[in-house]
Amino acid sequence: MNIYSLTLPSVFETSFGNTESSAKDLLNGLKIKKDNAWYMVGNLAKTGGTNPHHITNAAPGEEDYDIFFSAALVSVLEKIQQPLTITVGFPFSTYNVYKAEAEKLLGRRHLMIEYDTQTFNTGGGVKKGLFEIDNFEVIPELVASIIGLKKLLNEQAPSNFMVISLGFGTVEGGMATESGLIHRTCFSSHGLQYVVDNLNRELGKKYYLEMKNAHQLDDALMKGSIFINRKKIDLKTLRKELLEQYYREVITPLLRKYFTDQDFEQCEKIYLVGGGTFYPELTEAFMKAFAEAIPVEIAPQAEKLASIGYLYNSYKLSNRSAPRSLGIDIGNSTTIVSLFQENSSQPNAEESV
Repeated sequence: MNIYSLTLPSVFETSFGNTESSAKDLLNGLKIKKDNAWYMVGNLAKTGGTNPHHITNAAPGEEDYDIFFSAALVSVLEKIQQPLTITVGFPFSTYNVYKAEAEKLLGRRHLMIEYDTQTFNTGGGVKKGLFEIDNFEVIPELVASIIGLKKLLNEQAPSNFMVISLGFGTVEGGMATESGLIHRTCFSSHGLQYVVDNLNRELGKKYYLEMKNAHQLDDALMKGSIFINRKKIDLKTLRKELLEQYYREVITPLLRKYFTDQDFEQCEKIYLVGGGTFYPELTEAFMKAFAEAIPVEIAPQAEKLASIGYLYNSYKLSNRSAPRSLGIDIGNSTTIVSLFQENSSQPNAEESV
């Protein structure tokens, strides 16, 4: 039984005009209808849109969240059995505020989502996906990461460890023990959008950015370069400066505030999770800071770990019905959907695209 994870960029744009034959498959050609409007979602929005976007830390009652939730379900329509058991979550900073709204969305039980298959199939058309939700739960994202980490590490998981999630909208962390999460150590603060906003300010001193939004600049930061006025601008030196400044001015004060010397003494390992682990400058800052104290590791399947934790939570809720279990992580940078596939005897996280 393998874990199969689908990843799509968390951006969308209203669709106008012809979008036929613009993608190779459903995942890259997601076109969803909400109310009376059609939306390109994920990779289709990035390639076919002009200003693909969404607001950071969208609430479940907002259009952004509903569109990504619908796209996530459609992307796995042919890969799951119904009725579904679904787990979603939020960072600690928004969890208590958004939990009731998310439960209201999932509590609708029966969902009908319209999507267009002509984006990848010339013989396709508008179809209706019907979804029945049997059970659901909303849990903190950090808890999901800890669940996923313990499942993937299995017997190799230490008794006491810290998890620090480096997300686009938020950075959060906490310490886990055999007894559970120590809430006193849990924090949530500015994510990598802090770095992207500073990148925008620095580039704005020299260049006209043609109104590029935060998600487009996030892509440029990840690549380490950006095209401005038909010229390729190298961002690697500036990226290093900005990420090191982010560690010093955002992360270091958080660690000093929420973790005591006793916590560090008991901690066996620090695990880094989330999309921020793709930045070596940031992960190296952690490793350098704790080089003489605590081992720092990038967690296995770091970007997908929360989604995998949601999946295992659904698996437990569904009385171990793997074909009906689903974990959906609607992140500010990417939306990741995880499910089980019976390809081997042991669960294992796999790349999907």
